[in-house]
Amino acid sequence: MNRLFAYLHRRSRAKKYWLFEQLLRPAPETRILNVGASGATAGLADQFEAFYPHRGRIVGGGLVKADVRDYARSFPEVQAAVFDGCALPFADQSFDIVYSNAVLEHLPSWPAQQRFADEVRRVGRAWFVTTPNFWYPIEAHYHLPLWQFLPTRWQQRLARALGQTPYPPLRLLSRREMRRLFPESRVFGCRVTFYPETLIAVGGRG
Repeated sequence: MNRLFAYLHRRSRAKKYWLFEQLLRPAPETRILNVGASGATAGLADQFEAFYPHRGRIVGGGLVKADVRDYARSFPEVQAAVFDGCALPFADQSFDIVYSNAVLEHLPSWPAQQRFADEVRRVGRAWFVTTPNFWYPIEAHYHLPLWQFLPTRWQQRLARALGQTPYPPLRLLSRREMRRLFPESRVFGCRVTFYPETLIAVGGRG
C-alpha cells in the first residue's frame, strides 16, 4: 500500500509541475519564491527544484531550520532562507512567481491561512499554490478514508493506536475556501486517481 501511495505521490508532483509550466510559462530569468521548500529527506526525486531547470533563480525555505539546511544541501544552486510564510521578509511583488506545494493545510486555523495567502499575494506578481482537497475521501497525510472529518484530538489518538506518528493539527481546505483565500485566481482540481486529490490556485495581478 505504501508503494501505491508513493507512486501516486510522484505522479501528482509531476502533473503539478507540468501544470505550473503550462499555465505560468516561466522564463530563464523568472524569479521564484518557494514557500515551504524541502529537500532530500522529503523525497528529492519529485520536488519542484528537481524538475525546474533554472534553480539559480529560486529563493526557497520555510520556518524549520533543519528543513532549510536539508533543502540547501539538496539543491545548492538555490538561495535557501529561514522565514515565516505568514510574515514573509520580502518587498511587495519582489518575485515573479510564488510557488507553494502542500503547505497551506499545515496552518491550523483559518486566520493563519488567510495571513499566508495574503503574504503570497503581496510578494508575488503571480502564484501557484496547491493543497490537498478536503473532499477527497482518502486523507493525504495519514492515507486513511474520511480521516479529515475526525476532530484533531481523535486523529492524534487514533494515529498512535495505529502505530503512526501524529501530525501537528491539519486544516484541509475546500475549493470554496481556496477561492476566498485567492480571489484573483483560478482555482481548480488536479487528479491522478478517480477524483481531484489536490486543489490549485493560480493567479496574478496582471
